[in-house]
Amino acid sequence: MATFEAQVEALTGITINSSGTNPTEAELSQFLTDGVLDVTEKWLIGHPQDRELFMDETVLQVAQGANIDGAEIISVVRADGVTSGNFRPCRKISPSQQSQVTDTDSLSFASKYHPVYMLNTDNKVNVFPAPSDNSGKDSYKVYYINNAPKDGDGNALTFADSTLRSFPADKVHLVSLYAAIKSINNNMAGIIADLSSFTLKTVPPDLTIQGTSLPTYEDPGDTVSDGSIEAEISKMQDYIEDNEDVELANAKASEINLRFQRALEEFNANITKWQTENAGEAQRYQSEIQGYSAEVNAEVQDQTAKVQTETAKYQWLQDRAASLQAEYIAAFAIPQPQGGGR
Repeated sequence: MATFEAQVEALTGITINSSGTNPTEAELSQFLTDGVLDVTEKWLIGHPQDRELFMDETVLQVAQGANIDGAEIISVVRADGVTSGNFRPCRKISPSQQSQVTDTDSLSFASKYHPVYMLNTDNKVNVFPAPSDNSGKDSYKVYYINNAPKDGDGNALTFADSTLRSFPADKVHLVSLYAAIKSINNNMAGIIADLSSFTLKTVPPDLTIQGTSLPTYEDPGDTVSDGSIEAEISKMQDYIEDNEDVELANAKASEINLRFQRALEEFNANITKWQTENAGEAQRYQSEIQGYSAEVNAEVQDQTAKVQTETAKYQWLQDRAASLQAEYIAAFAIPQPQGGGR
């Protein structure tokens, strides 16, 4: 018989590995465990008469407090104190009666032939008369609806198994259906998480200027021994205002204008030099930006194609989950009696 993992993969089209898949094999094992419990609960709601089909039992108990982890008890039996394995059914009592069932003068006294049991405050089983290790003659055991799913050999249930213990064989396929539905839901969640985590891998180019820095304009009078432009303009004003010597003022104005022209020519020459020296840098930047843009566009196109593919996959999984869910729910429907004619 195919393993549960193979069955779920066939139902879903999902590849399941020990890691890196949605779900992983460990997660599938948990889905199978949950599936056993869910099928058990749903089936017994409509078919309580089938409780014994899901029944498990404890080993022989020789002390009070058998722990069945809150499972539903089907019955408790106690050896009759004479012969090992000769069990008598126990009647359930409330904790308030535990003193009465041990009082030999009480009408409620519990003998080895008419034993009783109760649940203590820890939801564990106590039996009266009290059990003891007497070669099995005073032991007891509990039959309960299995709440700890195991494989056919009694080991912990995993994805690699194909059979179940304490579980009807004709219901095993429902466990695979349940695990398949949960696996699809897990895979769909993985698709959403993957698509929402998209980030660009391409690194933008570094545009730090490596060439000559931009030239600055300097006062054309800074290199003249007799002072700055401001000082020369002041002299020209003196010629006009104090000396009323227009010719000297005009001469000074021509001199200042010439110095401005020379300074401007030098500045323009420096600008031209700067542009020439940085032309290579600008070209490199342009080339890197074009390459960066091409890589970004390629990543975006790849992501767009991926989104389209994953969206189609997501829709298929959604439809498949709905189909399996309908099949799963239908399995628990109680057939309605057919109406007869008069």
